[in-house]
Amino acid sequence: MSLKMDRRELLKTLGIGAAAVILPEFGPRMVRAQQDVPVIEANSFYPRGQWFFNPAGLYIQKGQTVRWVAGNYGPTVTAFHPSNRNHELRIPENAKPFDSYVLTQRGRKYNTFEWTFDVEGTYDYFARTFEPLGMVGRIVVGRPGGPAELNPPGYGAREGRAVVFPAEVKILAALPSAQIVAQKSIPYPKDLVVRSFPYGDLNK
Repeated sequence: MSLKMDRRELLKTLGIGAAAVILPEFGPRMVRAQQDVPVIEANSFYPRGQWFFNPAGLYIQKGQTVRWVAGNYGPTVTAFHPSNRNHELRIPENAKPFDSYVLTQRGRKYNTFEWTFDVEGTYDYFARTFEPLGMVGRIVVGRPGGPAELNPPGYGAREGRAVVFPAEVKILAALPSAQIVAQKSIPYPKDLVVRSFPYGDLNK
């Protein structure tokens, strides 16, 4: 094996463990890189009629990557942005909007989505497929800022933007940016929005 092999190619060929043995300086660097990627679960609890992101609120540093992992089939990870189905702008104005494919179940090929946040500010996002159930989340990058801090959910109705559902408003209200910065993450508020009928027995 040529020592001039590109390091990325080496990782693909050998895997992290072997590369760390052959090139010891890779070890701490790769472990740190793995640990620096926070994970948000995209999941559901059918008896309560809930589809949700957990944690619902997350704080990260500028330039950090976030990974969403689906436990169930069907959600997307979509930024509030006019280019995404005419939604109101709730991410920094100079940030690129994201919109994932439909995530599949855990263990399938397309069950994860990653995005790197290069612009500071507050990012609100939703699942295209489960919006009426309040499947939304908030990420604060570096420090709060941008349209999501200046405008309440639903302001875009005056501009002819898509509806923001009441359940979305409730969840976002439970995710104040200052609290996200202080706590670093806020779990999904599971008792805030419950749709028991016709989903089943809440005691299951």
